Amino acid sequence: MSSKPKLLLLLFVLVSVVTLKAIHHKLYSADTRLPSNPIYRSDDPKAMTQVPPLPYAEELSALAPVRPAPKKVTTTVFMLRGDFSSPLFDLFTLQKRAIKFCDNDTKVEGCDVHLEKSYRWGTLSSKLVDSLKVMCNSMKRTDFYVKIDDDLIMSETELERIIRTMGSTDCQVGGGIAVNYPFYWPVGQIYIFKRAVFDDICQKLPYAANLHSHEDIALGMLINSVDQKMFCSLDKPRSHWHKKYRDQRVRVEYLQQHNV
Repeated sequence: MSSKPKLLLLLFVLVSVVTLKAIHHKLYSADTRLPSNPIYRSDDPKAMTQVPPLPYAEELSALAPVRPAPKKVTTTVFMLRGDFSSPLFDLFTLQKRAIKFCDNDTKVEGCDVHLEKSYRWGTLSSKLVDSLKVMCNSMKRTDFYVKIDDDLIMSETELERIIRTMGSTDCQVGGGIAVNYPFYWPVGQIYIFKRAVFDDICQKLPYAANLHSHEDIALGMLINSVDQKMFCSLDKPRSHWHKKYRDQRVRVEYLQQHNV
């Protein structure tokens, strides 16, 4: 074979390789690429708990500010509401303010979003994912996102104080921070995360599958971080309570927490 056909053949091979690489890049990059920090995966669910505990996250009140507290922030408060919620849940301002995500067959009133499916106690992680998808796809972004339970007892003033404090620190996720999995995960009647975390979650939701049935652990799988500085603990409530509150004039007690 003369040198000219060989050169043409080599040129054809090079063009083919470049074209294939370009097609691959188009298919598996940009909007369709996997997040740089992937969702936590494990083929053995038991292996998730067979790890040394992570270091405890510091209390929010113990963190030194790294910037002035923001004077004005935007906040999205949301809750997963079920038929077990008290009809008077909105006596409390946070619950009244929250976006209420309900099952499609719910019998309760006061829902803001009716999801396409019905859920039970063991499928709340699916309800959380579906609720987050609605917020990611159709709601305006805010600086903070606050997930609350219907039996949280907390004043609006206290939430604003926590958010201002978080805004002055590098803490990205605040709540009861559990350390018994290979990632930190928020637990409790309230947890708060900043917009950067929410944006990261939105990027991962299209790939969310086989998440833990516990919605808080599922959120930890989505965040998938062992960075202690990213989390701060609200484990020692000073002005918010779970199910029970009492002072010299008022007593509040939830008699049922979950629809079981």
